[in-house]
Amino acid sequence: MSSFSPDLVICGGGLSAKACALALAQTGLRVTLLGARPVAALPADAYTLRVYAINAASCQLLDQLRVWPQIPAARVQPVRAMHIQADGARLEFDAQQEQVEALAWIVESDAIEAALDLALGFERGVHRDAEHAVRLTRQPGSAAGWDVHTADGRTLRAPLLVGADGEHSLVRRSAGIATDTHDYVQRGLVTHFVCAAPADGVAYQTFADGGVIALLPLPPLQGQPMVSLVWSAPQPLAQDLLSLSADALASRVQAYLPALGATHLAPLQPAGGVGSWPLQRQLARRLVADGVALIGDAAHRVHPLAGQGLNLGLQDVQALAHTLQQRRPGQAVNDPRLLRRYARARAEQVLALATATDALARLYAAHSLVPAPLRALGLRATNALPAVKHLLSRYASGLPYLA
Repeated sequence: MSSFSPDLVICGGGLSAKACALALAQTGLRVTLLGARPVAALPADAYTLRVYAINAASCQLLDQLRVWPQIPAARVQPVRAMHIQADGARLEFDAQQEQVEALAWIVESDAIEAALDLALGFERGVHRDAEHAVRLTRQPGSAAGWDVHTADGRTLRAPLLVGADGEHSLVRRSAGIATDTHDYVQRGLVTHFVCAAPADGVAYQTFADGGVIALLPLPPLQGQPMVSLVWSAPQPLAQDLLSLSADALASRVQAYLPALGATHLAPLQPAGGVGSWPLQRQLARRLVADGVALIGDAAHRVHPLAGQGLNLGLQDVQALAHTLQQRRPGQAVNDPRLLRRYARARAEQVLALATATDALARLYAAHSLVPAPLRALGLRATNALPAVKHLLSRYASGLPYLA
């Protein structure tokens, strides 16, 4: 048994898990973070492949955790505008018109994780354990909690388990929580390009026969303007794209620049490798069970076309930390009433984002029954209604959308 007696154990080693450990420890809880290892040092001459569009609510949380200031400013790109084109129609969002500093901030996953690692190193309330859980056993009695059996043969006991262990979550399975899953039969491809002109803080997205294609602005690197590609491609096309040489892939992406409204970025030059992952919508039917709370990909995965996956996870963290901080004196951290309160706090946003991204993915799929002229009419109508655009922008920010 570990000499550190935690109030809860977080299973998982990713961004949501580390942010959750930090947030809960800062409320005064003793946390064991299981399965987390420090991220590798950031390369000075390149950007790592995975980048995220961090919304305002997530930025606020990371700032409150004293993590955001530790991310090198030179590796953060504010998004000042977003241009979406499809079926000959256009939808634009502008930070200045929305009276906000930025619509989002593009940051490497590894840069966020490195800043989290640094903050965790100074947090006495977190015990980091690099081993991962291999088996979880529920103890009899509502207050007894869970035994967590690690890969190296140890057993940890805690009243509450937080499942932050990804799409194949052991915590979720052990708690008997089922999922609803839809396979989009698509793969997400990511890579970076040096471009001929700066994107100037503008993100571009188009819905095309080849899937959903987005170019996200990156900070200049060694004086060179750069963008990051996120392409949600049908499975056969994705396999074809992955078989191309770096230069051939750059040419394929460059052919879509007119559809993106970004011809000034040409020519594109490859700047690193290519990553890919299968795209699914996966929603846990419950976020909580006896002595269990789910966050991040263990709780929900949505289509990446709105860039909200990590933001949903970080807002899970914020809601769970707030709920546990509000418990009454003497109230156990695994009190079912507390856990249900957390689940209710997350239900609306998770369902709304999952439904909206799924509807858009289906609306612009190759086999969509909605004719292109009708889709274009909807896009133009939205662009012509500032109040509607404001609500959409506010909701995507993660902040109260009626504020």
